[in-house]
Amino acid sequence: MAKKHTRRGVSVAVVLLILVALAGIAAGVWLVLQKSGSSANNDRHYDLTMQVGEQKTLEADFAHEFTCMSSDVTVISVDEATNLLTAKKAGEATLVAKDSVSGEKAFFFVTVTDNPANPGAVVTDATTTEVTTTTEETTTTTTTAAPGVVSGISLSYYSANVKVGEVHPYALVTMTPEDAKNKNEIWETDNDKVATVDKAGRIKGIGAGKCKIRVTAEGNPYIFAEIDVTVVDPNAPATTPAPETTTASAATTTTTAATTTVAGLPQQSEPNGTVTGVNGAPSIEVKNGLTYVNGILIANKTYALPSTYNPGVDPEAQAAFNEMQAAAAKEGRSLAICSGFRSYSTQQALYQKYVNRDGKAAADRYSARAGHSEHQTGLAFDINKASSSFTSTPEAKWLAENCWKYGFILRYPEGKENITGYMYESWHVRYLGKEIAKAVYESGLTLEEYLGITSRYAD
Repeated sequence: MAKKHTRRGVSVAVVLLILVALAGIAAGVWLVLQKSGSSANNDRHYDLTMQVGEQKTLEADFAHEFTCMSSDVTVISVDEATNLLTAKKAGEATLVAKDSVSGEKAFFFVTVTDNPANPGAVVTDATTTEVTTTTEETTTTTTTAAPGVVSGISLSYYSANVKVGEVHPYALVTMTPEDAKNKNEIWETDNDKVATVDKAGRIKGIGAGKCKIRVTAEGNPYIFAEIDVTVVDPNAPATTPAPETTTASAATTTTTAATTTVAGLPQQSEPNGTVTGVNGAPSIEVKNGLTYVNGILIANKTYALPSTYNPGVDPEAQAAFNEMQAAAAKEGRSLAICSGFRSYSTQQALYQKYVNRDGKAAADRYSARAGHSEHQTGLAFDINKASSSFTSTPEAKWLAENCWKYGFILRYPEGKENITGYMYESWHVRYLGKEIAKAVYESGLTLEEYLGITSRYAD
């Protein structure tokens, strides 16, 4: 009996071991299915491996939009708006994606490994910060980002003037760092009744008005830049007020002119207290609040434009630029307008922003006060990039040597800040017409020196 009992006990033990083994196998099979197959409720499961610092947009084969959540945001985070994943530190986490309509789910079992180039690194939460150059360039955005992810974006121009039906040349987009893995662009308009934009960034004028065109880095939706677009209708009837002309004699030009002396220039103090240019004492006319010196419209620190003056881009200046652009292209140089006409109110907001950031004295060196900007005349353009980084480019050299042939002058030359009132701007040109531009260029003088006028604020 005892022996029989013993054998029965052995048999029970063997059976239990077999059952345990089978249960283990079953559990293992279930885990495998959870990891790589489908469960009974048709939820899908995937393995995903990323390196610290890597970003990618999560894709799930749902019929509708979906949301996604991370079981551990310190390992991998998810941008709720874009489903952009950021691998933040080595570890494991589970992502649960859910179809917003059907409720169907997909599970992503994520393993984040160290980045071999930076072992032990941890990515902190990105913080978006607006930055600008110390020029009149429109603000663009940058952000802290993981290695290989777009962290900054800039454009070859930040404002565009387009005619109805016209397609504007696309802006050159620069994304940093250069080795970013995804540098694709997303273009959009905030008003398609004014202008549309295609995937290549070509802007088309639809109807008269203003709008903003935005380009966003696909690889990092926090990064974007904007273009202020003005669309004009050339067929719209023009309204020109009747001119009311008053003439000011040279003696009444300005009381500060008599105290302005510049060593080595072909100027002389006149008995009436003016400063003469190469053509003698300046002839100054004021028409409807606009100041013309020897027939040339002037906007500088001494002479202001009315706040109501809003002409848009001068058609003759635009045509001259187009001619210059084509000539440059034949020599392998690419020119584009990055900033053209700016209204009084736009300049006012831009200048105040710089004052708030850098202080009034610093802002006055590179930005004009409202009413004193040449951009308000519609005759001035910033070329390619309103930044000192443009100065060393082949395009800047070509512009300085050739713009006069097409009616432009380099308005704020190097070493002339005490005369023009502004720091050296290799990108800023002013249209004068071919004859006058040639004369100014050959004189080697600034426009102020050539005309015999000053550029100083009253205060």
